[in-house]
Amino acid sequence: MRTRRNTRPACLADRRRFLAALAGALLAWPLAANAQAHLPRIGILLNGRNLPPAKVQIVGELARLGYVEGRNVTYVVKAAEGDVKRLPPLARDLVAAKPDVIVGAASPAAVALLGATHDIPIVMTVVGDPIALGLTDSISHPTHNVTGFTISSLSLAAKRLELLHDIVPSLRKVAYLWVPENPLGALFESRVRQAADVLGIKLVSVPLTSDADIATAFARAEREHVGAVLVEADPLTLRFSGTISDHCLISNLPCMHSWPIEVRSGALISYGPAEVEHNSRAAIYVERILKGAKIADLPFQEPTEIKLVINLRTAHSLGIVFPATVLTRADEVIE
Repeated sequence: MRTRRNTRPACLADRRRFLAALAGALLAWPLAANAQAHLPRIGILLNGRNLPPAKVQIVGELARLGYVEGRNVTYVVKAAEGDVKRLPPLARDLVAAKPDVIVGAASPAAVALLGATHDIPIVMTVVGDPIALGLTDSISHPTHNVTGFTISSLSLAAKRLELLHDIVPSLRKVAYLWVPENPLGALFESRVRQAADVLGIKLVSVPLTSDADIATAFARAEREHVGAVLVEADPLTLRFSGTISDHCLISNLPCMHSWPIEVRSGALISYGPAEVEHNSRAAIYVERILKGAKIADLPFQEPTEIKLVINLRTAHSLGIVFPATVLTRADEVIE
């Protein structure tokens, strides 16, 4: 007689294992969905016009490091549209979005961001003297929640005036275009005025608050019979450097700028850092923060390369002949 085997206990065991696995999967599903919803978030504060993340340079640099929006990172972008007064409220809006790290550029943005948070790490792609701005007590070991890449404007301001005097030895009066809304603006102006006194040059201080002030500035320069123009490094003066250069050509005035990019676009001469913003290096800092690095371990970095750039085409238009001593020192000459 065939013995009938009882398979029911085995079936029940299999069913229990299946239900346990299904329950585990159902429990894990919302956890996985929740993890995906909480991707690292990067806040970006722009000084100029509003842009989608894909068109912001720091986003492109982070993409090269493997950070792709929607896949393993998200972005929150706020833009001041060229209005410095909008930076503090925009900084607070960014902080309210609770990003893991914030990226900004220039001194006004740095001050606004530090005023909005002392907890969220902040990386500046470019900033003035961080100690003078109150961002830190140490360059090598940041003491607050801000780090980044400096332009050492204070140490370069007087040197630009000296170079301008080398180009025009008979120079007795200079129009100095600066931006009082820059937190370091008054300090720049004081430093340049001291250098002017040493050189026996009268400094005509011309503050700018918008592009609308540029025409008025040159009208004043004409009334004052200045012999040259010195432009301080600032996002506003950089944005409208083409307009400033055009006015210099019309007024037949030599002008000293801060960035090589301005001379490549037609300005006469510049002396300053090779790069306006250090987006690629800032992206590395952002990645290190996302991986757990502390701001105190990410020192402020000063410019590694200061360039003297000359545009001979513009010099010819102005009737300026550069002394050989200046030409031989130039790092780049545009023929």
